Amino acid sequence: MPNKSQDHVHRLIRSMTRAEKRYYKLHLARHGHEKGSAQEQLFDAVARMEHYDERGLLQRFAGSAFTTHFAITKRRLYESVLRCLESYHADCSASVRLNRVLHQVEILHQRALYDDAWKMLNSARRLAKQHELIPGAAAVLAWERRLIECRNYAEEDEATMRDAHDRALALRQMLEQTDELWHLKSSLFMRMYRQGLTADMTAQLHLLLDEPLVRDDAPASSSKALFLRQHIRSAACFALGDMPACREALLRNHALLQQHKQRFIDEPNLVLGVVSNLAFVTLRCGLLAEAQALLRAFRALPAQWRMPETDDLDLKLFTTTASLELSLSLRLGEVEQAAALLPMVERGLRQHEALIGPVRRSGLLYLMAYTHFAAGAHERALLAVNTLMGSLRQDDHGDVARAARLLQLMVFYETGKHDLLGYALRNMDRYQQRAATGRRTEPRTAAMLRELAQAGSAPRQRAALERFVDEASALLADPGERGLLDQLDPVAWALAKLRDCPLAAILRERAAMLNSAA
Repeated sequence: MPNKSQDHVHRLIRSMTRAEKRYYKLHLARHGHEKGSAQEQLFDAVARMEHYDERGLLQRFAGSAFTTHFAITKRRLYESVLRCLESYHADCSASVRLNRVLHQVEILHQRALYDDAWKMLNSARRLAKQHELIPGAAAVLAWERRLIECRNYAEEDEATMRDAHDRALALRQMLEQTDELWHLKSSLFMRMYRQGLTADMTAQLHLLLDEPLVRDDAPASSSKALFLRQHIRSAACFALGDMPACREALLRNHALLQQHKQRFIDEPNLVLGVVSNLAFVTLRCGLLAEAQALLRAFRALPAQWRMPETDDLDLKLFTTTASLELSLSLRLGEVEQAAALLPMVERGLRQHEALIGPVRRSGLLYLMAYTHFAAGAHERALLAVNTLMGSLRQDDHGDVARAARLLQLMVFYETGKHDLLGYALRNMDRYQQRAATGRRTEPRTAAMLRELAQAGSAPRQRAALERFVDEASALLADPGERGLLDQLDPVAWALAKLRDCPLAAILRERAAMLNSAA
């Protein structure tokens, strides 16, 4: 494994596109470096390395003066590349453009060209307002004050001073509200990722929806604050199983993004997340045609929003697209369609292995395991679920972690590994005691698998399956329990065993029934 403190130059250079590397060579020439300079040679050598090898570099350039203090040489190369990329991407976002204009204001101010600086500041103020850049607007206001002081208030009156004061108050209110909403949102998501829905969490979610800042009728000081509010409401309602309310919040955010596109244009992950979540929740509401239309709309978003081709966007598109398409296919019971996506998902996981976060990676591994299981490829499912289980923390009680443990039990049973099943069931008992989710379907599923493993005859196994289908179907009528179906349908598996037919056929049947009921 590479030493993260040593290979920062390699990571940066390997992330560059061909055009950026070509621009770097021009950058060196413009700054007085001759072709074939030591810095260019080192850049080319690092760029060609699949994996960083500092010893190999030192051997290759043995005798060169820059190897004497190689840490300093690497730091200078790193800074040189960053300055080049800064120049190359000088217009990549509204925030970058605003910072550049403010830097020009500072240059003019230092030359005592105050009138010219004020004109430049007017451009910065318009840019900050158009894109609702709150910290940028605060920086603009700070420069206004400095320029007013430079002119000793000669051209100001009480009205302009009051206007500046009012704008400062409004900016503080916008920043304070956005910060508070971000904190509420992040606290909610952190608990959901780590704990999933517990009995205590249910009560907390209801309290959260009644928070003054989160209520629908509360005033919002900015469009971004309004977005965060609906984001919180959609997530809380989804966790509570209230799909219509969740969909309404997502629709509001979708409309907000369309209405104020310029304010969100530099955050493509927001519209990607909203539309993908909206497609899935719309399916949960039983609106199949609308969900499929949203999936098509999702695929068109990069072109519609003119999203720049970056590694960050590539990663987000892969994780979101793979997760959405696998989830929708499985939810519809289209197992063959989901299985056809797996090679693409496997390639993407290999390509983004060093960048993809643990939550996204766990979600994709789980979907891969469940797809293999639904398709009857139990050994492949076992490999995928074991890989996932090896990456989970013991204190991870999120929805994916809990579903993965149930799926592992079912795979052990299907593959005849009853010794491992018994061991895993004991671990499951301890895990569920610690998780204390308050959900009843999950422990009932584990109990059913224990009954099947201990049943000595086919009639006893059949009786255990029939009891489970009746009891679990009643439990899953509760919206608070139904969230398990987003990950796993144990009733479909039990019915497939009872009818001696493929799980995929039951999943399609159950999908049609559940969508009709929704």
